[in-house]
Amino acid sequence: MGIIIDIVIGAIFLVALIVGVAMGLCKQFSRPLVGIVALAGAIFLTGLIYPLFAVTSPMISFVTAVSGWFKPEMYTTVIADAEGLRQTMSGSYLTILNGLADKMFPYMERILANTGLEITLGNFFGKIIVNVLIEFVLWLTLYLSIKYLLFGIRYLLKKITSVVVFKSIDKVFGLIWSVVLTYIIVVGVVLTAVELVINLISPDLGNTVASLIGGTTLLKFFHSTNILGSFLAGLFGQTLLVLP
Repeated sequence: MGIIIDIVIGAIFLVALIVGVAMGLCKQFSRPLVGIVALAGAIFLTGLIYPLFAVTSPMISFVTAVSGWFKPEMYTTVIADAEGLRQTMSGSYLTILNGLADKMFPYMERILANTGLEITLGNFFGKIIVNVLIEFVLWLTLYLSIKYLLFGIRYLLKKITSVVVFKSIDKVFGLIWSVVLTYIIVVGVVLTAVELVINLISPDLGNTVASLIGGTTLLKFFHSTNILGSFLAGLFGQTLLVLP
């Protein structure tokens, strides 16, 4: 089974290599592809950049101001544990969340960590609102910047590759780009998604799949070098499969 998996993966990357050489870099920079790369790149950079200034004084002040929108006592009561969260939400429209209190409270602790803010529903909702707002603005800024930067590169490539001597360079970079993009999609996205879903479904199934991956050569190598996957898994509070 491991040999079959390695053959399939090897065939995918071989096709990517052939396509990269045949098309070159310039032809691969289509508008849809530029949009997809800009979208993925903006998401990745947002996840990387935002945590760096999310706990700075200006951001915490912003969170405090937004938390002030929630004035009733329910939102300002300091919560110490999951049971306290249930009691705080009881009798309000949030009662429907009481069954999730055991999972919700650790998340509140995590999202308010390093902010110096007390664990209250008001601060929790304020932090979520600020996160969504700032992350969207940051993502949109990065998306537009990356998109138009790639369009600029695409324009320059068209001009450069019109000169015959540069066509071979275009093919070399096309090969590199095609293989890297295939790696990101196959390993960074697809393999990561499969591992995270398996982790959530069943730890026993995860152990079985981990053993299967450990019995391969290419897939084991890709799993071990999946830096993007480890980063994405961390964003969801998860980890990739641990190989035996």
